[in-house]
Amino acid sequence: MYSTFEYLLSPRYVCRSPVYVISDSEMKTLELQENQVELDSILDQRKRLDEAYERQSQWLEERECAIRKEIKALSPSASETLKDKAKKAVEGVKETVKKAVDSVPNF
Repeated sequence: MYSTFEYLLSPRYVCRSPVYVISDSEMKTLELQENQVELDSILDQRKRLDEAYERQSQWLEERECAIRKEIKALSPSASETLKDKAKKAVEGVKETVKKAVDSVPNF
């Protein structure tokens, strides 16, 4: 076993942290300063997050518009497709009528 002297000189007792004694008013002042620093940090972080959100939101809106324009340029619009379908249908009817007229014997 260790003697009392060896126990007191062991590393856990040799490396003691210093102890400071301060008054209640000094303690309140320190707490106030710590709280103010934390509040400033929170407000700064909130401001940076808001700015980052705005930049990201703006970028997404711009990208959405660009993609919509690309889609519109690459694919025909619905009205053009309907017009094309209507033209093909009219041409089909004309061909059918022409065939029917041509198949009637001449008198």
